[in-house]
Amino acid sequence: MIFKQLIVSLLIVLQVHQGSMMDMEFSNDNNPNLINLYLNALLYQESTNNYSATHKPSTIIDFETKKPIKVQALGGYGILDINFPVWAKQAGLNDFSMAQQDWKDPRVQDAVAKYKVQYYFDKYNSWDLVSVAWFAGESKADELNNNGTIDFDKADSNGVTIKEYVDKMNNNIANELMTMEIPMQPIQNIMPTPVSKPVQIDDVYAASILDAITKSNAGGIRPSLDADYKSQVPDAAGDMDVAKLKTDIRRKEQAE
Repeated sequence: MIFKQLIVSLLIVLQVHQGSMMDMEFSNDNNPNLINLYLNALLYQESTNNYSATHKPSTIIDFETKKPIKVQALGGYGILDINFPVWAKQAGLNDFSMAQQDWKDPRVQDAVAKYKVQYYFDKYNSWDLVSVAWFAGESKADELNNNGTIDFDKADSNGVTIKEYVDKMNNNIANELMTMEIPMQPIQNIMPTPVSKPVQIDDVYAASILDAITKSNAGGIRPSLDADYKSQVPDAAGDMDVAKLKTDIRRKEQAE
């Protein structure tokens, strides 16, 4: 989690430095703009980006009847066959048909997964809870949301625990953040706006800056960025009186 937040922080700093936060801002667990990154991470987690995947059948306890039923996760996002027609209708795909194997269409999978992930996030306002709901069921996410804890060591038929799944999803999201492309603003858009008339630069200020640059280049020491600047004269330029004296000396030399 620390690693993920570090990457997010670096992205924010980069965007602020460019003078724009763009439309997508990144924070951490409760940022709704992460949905596309989350879906990419989920697709990789469930099938390593294979929309044609058919997962090993397993047995679960039906939420309503409390009886064991056989299910099979299908497609890139590992959506259970018993959930596909229900979720597809909820997503607005009214003509969806399991008999016609509509689930094999990647566009259908993307639409259904995005709908349900958005539904979970709107309900819990937490990507970690979305991962719990996707992996262990909505009832487990409700339990965690209401009580603050669940049995994170509970494992599925493949031996993967809830904690392991959530951790893997967070790592996948961090990887997505590292590989995403950040739109860069054109240079002309981040340059200062030209002024209508020439700026008059005070001789003392100009001399102090020149002196600071000279010292920096000669000694290999850059002026400190941590200093508390009380004026526009860099600390490396020294005292104001000293800077003025240097300017006066230069003027006399030029006059002679």
